[in-house]
Amino acid sequence: MAISRSFAKPYAKALFELSADNVQRGLWLHRLQVLDMVFQDPQIRRTVSRMSGPKALEWLQSILKDGIDGGAYSLLALLLQYKRLALINEIRLHFADLMVEYHGFGILYLTSAVELQDDERASVLAMFEKQFGEKLIPHYRTDPAIRGGVIGRVKDLVYDGSLRGSLDKLRENLIQ
Repeated sequence: MAISRSFAKPYAKALFELSADNVQRGLWLHRLQVLDMVFQDPQIRRTVSRMSGPKALEWLQSILKDGIDGGAYSLLALLLQYKRLALINEIRLHFADLMVEYHGFGILYLTSAVELQDDERASVLAMFEKQFGEKLIPHYRTDPAIRGGVIGRVKDLVYDGSLRGSLDKLRENLIQ
């Protein structure tokens, strides 16, 4: 059963808010990066998924030893208890985004139908930065399903300039 990616945000936000300062936040980002790398290994993921939470934590401690600290083990115990270990990557990404926003930058999630060239990326980024009046850190991805154009999201605002979005709007207007 797949775990909703939306579960990752509260974990990332809680870790961010529990961190007293930038040093602590940096440590948590590092811990999350290490855990993410560990769980990229399919054999580790498979082995842990076949064990109960406490057994899995004990096994992880036996192989990781001092590779991670008590804070990371506490997070692992919590994720194992609620069967949310698959969220490590998403938690890391959300935590990194919170760090970026904390330091005064916005985050632009940009989806295009095809891989954008460097000059196209710069042009689209400049357009969004002008629109939102802030420096944005872009996250690019491709999705052929949008057929053409781009979809950009900054915080809760979504700009849908995709061909699929235009066709959906046209269909809605024709139905009405």
